[in-house]
Amino acid sequence: MHVTESGEKQTFTWEQKKKALWRQLRPYRGLLISLSAAEVVAALANGVVPYVTGKFFDTLVTPYSIGFTNLGSYPAWLVLLTLWAVIQLAANSISWAMDRSTRQLTTRLEAGVQATAFAHLLTLPVSFHKKQRTGEITDNVSKAGWMLGSLVNTILIIAPQFLTVVVGIIISFSIRPSLAFVLLGGVLVYIIFLIRVLPTTSRYQEEGFKMWNRAYGDAQDAYTNVQTVKQAGAEEYERERIFSGFFKQAVPLWYRMELAWSNLNFFQRIIVTLTQGVILFYSVYLIGQGVITIGDLIAFNAYAGMIMGPFVSLGHQWQTVQNGLVALARAENIFGASSEKYNPAGAVRLPHLEGRVAFEDVYFSYEPDQPEVLSGISFEADAGDVIAFVGETGVGKSTSAELISGYYFPSHGRVLIDGTDIRQVNLTDIRSQMAVVPQEVVLFNASIKDNIRYGRPEVTDAEVEAVAKKAHADGFIEKFPQKYEQEVGERGIKLSVGQKQRVAIARAMLRNPRILILDEPTSALDAETEKYISTSLDELMQGRTTFIIAHRLSTVRKADKIIVLKDGKVVEQGKHDDLIQIPDGIYRHLYELHIGLHE
Repeated sequence: MHVTESGEKQTFTWEQKKKALWRQLRPYRGLLISLSAAEVVAALANGVVPYVTGKFFDTLVTPYSIGFTNLGSYPAWLVLLTLWAVIQLAANSISWAMDRSTRQLTTRLEAGVQATAFAHLLTLPVSFHKKQRTGEITDNVSKAGWMLGSLVNTILIIAPQFLTVVVGIIISFSIRPSLAFVLLGGVLVYIIFLIRVLPTTSRYQEEGFKMWNRAYGDAQDAYTNVQTVKQAGAEEYERERIFSGFFKQAVPLWYRMELAWSNLNFFQRIIVTLTQGVILFYSVYLIGQGVITIGDLIAFNAYAGMIMGPFVSLGHQWQTVQNGLVALARAENIFGASSEKYNPAGAVRLPHLEGRVAFEDVYFSYEPDQPEVLSGISFEADAGDVIAFVGETGVGKSTSAELISGYYFPSHGRVLIDGTDIRQVNLTDIRSQMAVVPQEVVLFNASIKDNIRYGRPEVTDAEVEAVAKKAHADGFIEKFPQKYEQEVGERGIKLSVGQKQRVAIARAMLRNPRILILDEPTSALDAETEKYISTSLDELMQGRTTFIIAHRLSTVRKADKIIVLKDGKVVEQGKHDDLIQIPDGIYRHLYELHIGLHE
C-alpha cells in the first residue's frame, strides 16, 4: 500500500503491478520472445535427462545391447550415456546463452528505469514537484531500478523450471501413476499453503516499503539541508529523528515481514520433507513387489525434485518478485504522471517574442479546494516595460511570475503573451526566450563556466567570459585556482550569495531573453555587493520586458509600472512618484516603513 497526495492509503492491485511491469518490459519484448523460445527447448531437454539417467542405471543392473543399422551393436549403457551427454551439452549451451542474454537484459532494465524516470521527472509540471518529497522520489526510482533487475532475473530463472514441470509430470505418470499422485498431492498442499500465506506477507511488504521510503525521505531532507541543520545546531535532533524513522518505525514493520517469510520457509520445508518421505517409503514397497526398478526410482526421485523444486523456489523467490512489483507500482507515481503539454494541439508558435504581457481578470488557486491566491488581476506590460510586483509576503507576487512562465494556468481569466493566451502557445518557444534571476540561486555541482552557459551548451568560452564581465563576476572568478573551471560544489555551496547571484545574472545575459523575471535578487546582499549587482541588473534589463518581485522597494523606484497586491488583488498601480502621493496608500505605507518613518 502507499499513501496518495490526499493522505489516503491505497493497496496496489495485480492489474496495477502488471501494468507497471509491462511498461518497463515492452521495449524488450523481442528479446523476451527469443528467451521464451529458448526456455521451451531447454525445458524439454532438462525434462528428458532424469528418464535417460534412470534407464542408464537399469542397463547396469541388467546389461543389454542396442543395435544400429550399418553401425553395429553397442552396450545399452554406452548409448544412453552418449545420449545423456548430448542432451546435457545442448541444455547447458542453451542455458549459457540465455544467461548471457538475461544479464544483458537485467542490466539494461536497471539503468533504463532510473534513466527514464529521472528524464521523465524533468518533464513533469511544477505542480507535481511541489507536492512531492525529493528523498522519497529518488528512493522510489533507485529501488524500482535494481529491484526490477532482480525481479526479471528471478522470473527468467523460475519460468523454465515450470516448463520442465510439465514434462516431469507426464514422464512421472508413465513410470508409476500412484507415485505421481502422491507427488501431485504434496504439490497441491504446498500451493494451497502459498495461496493462504502470500497475501499477508505481501501486505506486510507494502507497508514496510512505505515506512522505509518515508524514513529515507526524512534522512535525505536533513542531508540536503545540512547547512541549515548546522546553523541551527540541530545535528543531534536530526540524528534522533533519522534513527527513530528507521529503527522505531521502518525496522519493526520490515522485520514483521521477514518473520512472515521465515515462517513460510519453515513450513514449506516440512511439506517437502513429508512428501519426499511418503514417496521413498512407498517406493521401497513397490521395488519389493517388482513393480518399479531401481532406475525408475532414481528417475522418479529426480522428477520429484524437478516438480517440487520450482514451487519451493517460487516460495523462496516470491519476496523478490513481490519487492519488484511493489517498487514498480510505487514508481508508477512517476511514470504514470502526465508531462507538461509543451506543445498543445493547435499551438501557436512564437519563435521571436516581442515581450508584451497582459493579465485579463486572472483568478488562480493551486488546488480547487484551496483559497484563491489571485483574484481578478488585470494589467498590461508593453515590450520593454519594467513591471514591479509589490506587497507583503503571500499576496501572489511569485505566483504571478509563475503564470507568466506557464508553470501554472489561471483558474479563470487569461494570461496573454504577445496577444496570445498562454494556454495556446508552445511553451518551449516562450521559455527559451525567458530568463529568471531568483532570490535563492541554485547552481549545479559543476564548473562556473558550465553553470553560466547552462541551457546554451553550444556557446564558446569567449562568450561565457564576456557575460561574466558584464555581470561583474570576472573579478572573483579570476581569483579561483582553476578560474572558470572551478567546481562550485553541491547547490553552489562554495560560492557566497553575491557570487551566486552574479553567476545567475551572467547566465541570464547569455540567454539574451525577451522577458526577464527578477525575484528579489538583491534582498540578501550587503550594500556594496548590491551596488555591483544593481549595475549588472540595469544592463541586463535594457530593452527587455522585466518583472521584478520586490520586498525592498529601493529596487523598484525606476519601474514603469508598480503593481501593488493585497490579498491576491491589485489595489494600486502606477509609477513610484504617483503612488507615493496617495494618502494612506499601501505603497506609500510600505515605502515609509522601508525608509524608517514607521516602527
